[in-house]
Amino acid sequence: MNKLESPALRQVIHIINDGSLGGVTLALKNFEHPMLSEHFKHCIVNLSDLNRTRIDRGAIAIVHFTANWTLLYQLMRLQRHPRVQKTILVEHSYTQGFEQNCVKNRTRFRTMLRLAYSLVDQIVAVSDAQHWWILRAGLTNRQKVALIPQARDCSDLLTLPAKIRAHGALQLGAYGRFHDQKGFDLLIKAMTMINPAIARLEIVGYGDRLEMLERLAMPLPHVRVAPPFKSASVFLSDIDIVCIPSRWEAFGLVGAEARAASRPLIASNIDGLKCQISAHSWQHRPNDPDDIRRAILSAAAADDLTSRGMRARLQVSGEFSEMLENWRHLLNQSIY
Repeated sequence: MNKLESPALRQVIHIINDGSLGGVTLALKNFEHPMLSEHFKHCIVNLSDLNRTRIDRGAIAIVHFTANWTLLYQLMRLQRHPRVQKTILVEHSYTQGFEQNCVKNRTRFRTMLRLAYSLVDQIVAVSDAQHWWILRAGLTNRQKVALIPQARDCSDLLTLPAKIRAHGALQLGAYGRFHDQKGFDLLIKAMTMINPAIARLEIVGYGDRLEMLERLAMPLPHVRVAPPFKSASVFLSDIDIVCIPSRWEAFGLVGAEARAASRPLIASNIDGLKCQISAHSWQHRPNDPDDIRRAILSAAAADDLTSRGMRARLQVSGEFSEMLENWRHLLNQSIY
């Protein structure tokens, strides 16, 4: 990220503690856009280096790390920092789906989140569904939460030719981190109930669930697990439909990329994916391989994939510029 040196620019410090998370990395790249860098100088700082970072008076601190009991102290320090004018926490992680899948003691979890949110000036929700959950769970008051749906610059995919489905098996694609969150194991289990003549699946990515996914896919001639691609457009050019079977998903940038590429989705009806599934795509219940099978069979029987893909592309158009405008508005508000 460019660090502009003009003293007239207000400093915005983006604080992380894990630079390997793809969604957060892409979110940080958005701040390089001229619309957000023209009047602010952005710098990315690891939490462990914060004490050694020069902070200008009146700086805005944007927290991108996931809050937990241990990190509450760090949020308190930021809140009390004499040079930090405003602290904003972007909620990249926690959602209703996360709570349902990962939280054993809901009372304790929500208590931690209420404390974390009380230690910042503003919370940014990255999807409508997450925003609704934060308010419905009573984690903070309505005035404190700004809704800025996540997006990315998909101009490299908007020119990808629409897919004309060839005769034969439906070509399904899925990609991302090989993590329990992404539900790729559920997708492979669904494919055990699909005839190879009906659909084929390629999953590409990286992560600690690689061996497990390879083991599940080994007996299936119509499922392939492969390393990460170098180009999303090359991968998507051979795909009819993108599958996103996540157990939870704050937003799901893969959905934005697929829609920009004019590819419909087969996606879990959970969290931030809900607002990306429209009349152009197929939804399924989360954590349900049999319902994923149903969605795949429904998609394989459809004769309007191309028009669905074009409608998907239309839906994504304007999301990136709207997100930039919302962030510019929030940052401008923060300096007064």
